[in-house]
Amino acid sequence: MSLFRAEYRDRQGQKRKSEKWYIDFSDHLQTRHKMPAFSDKRQSEALERNIKSLVNCRTSGLEFDIKLNQWLETIPTGLFKKLVSWGLVDGQRAEIAKPLTGHISDYIKILEAKGFSVDYIRRMKNRLSKIVQECHFYFFRDITQSAVELYIGKLKNDKLGGTTAGHYLDAIKTFLNWAEQDQRIINNPIAKIKKMARDSKQKGVLTPEQFICLVKTTFEKNVLIGKTAGQERAVLYMLAGMTGIRRNELLNLIWDDINLSNDKAFVRVKASIAKNGKEAFQLIPPTLVKLLNALRSQQRPQHADRVFTFDMGINTASLIRDDLKAAAIDLIDKDGNEICFHSLRNSFISFLCNSETPAKIIQKMARHSDPRLTFNTYARTFEKAEERAMSFLPNVGDFVFAASLGIGSEKALISANSGEQTNGKDISKTAFLAKYAIPPRGIEPLLPG
Repeated sequence: MSLFRAEYRDRQGQKRKSEKWYIDFSDHLQTRHKMPAFSDKRQSEALERNIKSLVNCRTSGLEFDIKLNQWLETIPTGLFKKLVSWGLVDGQRAEIAKPLTGHISDYIKILEAKGFSVDYIRRMKNRLSKIVQECHFYFFRDITQSAVELYIGKLKNDKLGGTTAGHYLDAIKTFLNWAEQDQRIINNPIAKIKKMARDSKQKGVLTPEQFICLVKTTFEKNVLIGKTAGQERAVLYMLAGMTGIRRNELLNLIWDDINLSNDKAFVRVKASIAKNGKEAFQLIPPTLVKLLNALRSQQRPQHADRVFTFDMGINTASLIRDDLKAAAIDLIDKDGNEICFHSLRNSFISFLCNSETPAKIIQKMARHSDPRLTFNTYARTFEKAEERAMSFLPNVGDFVFAASLGIGSEKALISANSGEQTNGKDISKTAFLAKYAIPPRGIEPLLPG
């Protein structure tokens, strides 16, 4: 490897040396290259040393050290691409010279191609743009664990709450995981930051009796609130409380998303409207099938494709409060939590958890990736379910009472005549067995009492 200034002849035929220095070297494949450096000799010597380090690493199979990685992140894009074409730098490292805004734009296009909901994509784009702007992240190299942790802490201090701050952390971690998988970066720099605990206020839940009362009263009174009829609201409440489908997902439903066949009726939540961007199929009971059929037959032609005629900006929280009052249902549940529209989803999950449905099925029907969210945040227990659970406990009260009396009397006899023992065994046990004459296991009859 050598550093030199090229010689050439000018128009007058005089020999001259170039302003720039050149580096002459052989790479790890023994291919010879001559590349221009800088006009300044010191800068050119520094470039020569870095090129030499690259060749040595590629020849020996060693990883690049911190200084070499930092240098690679600062060189011009043209030089970087040249090093990639020579095989001195892995292709994935070339992406670190591209501004973050460009990577985010690529990521958003990937989300759109995969069919994620418009709302999910919008939120992801806004959060990522806010993070890189306020943290002054211009390239992947600018992102550090400490910088992200300080920013998340600032969000919490700004009274946005742990849940909102957690959404921002999820956004940047998901984006960087994608960048790593797409080989745009070598490692996710914030992979070790743990997911934040949710601190959102718990929503209230309706008991089965209250849910039935809400739906029945709203349907029968059919009070018009604004432009919403009571019967349509009752179907909305029933669909939310019997499928757990979220508000925005419900209001975006069209009739093509619903299968009303009697053998296996279901609602399809398309990936484009689902909160998590994943398609789901929620089964619906026969009673709800009848109501949906009736609702469809009564709808006006201009709303023929939509299940609900409500405007997307409708205040469902205000509507359900009015209908709860009309049904004489307290707006606060037994645990002191306020009942709102999202409470219908909480109630749906609680209905399942108070049944004998297996936990894995409940988690799947709730469409949660983490069972802790299903059972710690959403699910509540009802008093009747707790009382019913007691009935499943073994009923041995009479037997234990009778046996304890027998053992007590036998022990009294033994203590009066402590010499009555055989081979060191407690006679109270043999007296108990003799009294109830328990045969060998497998053929014993029911014990008395």
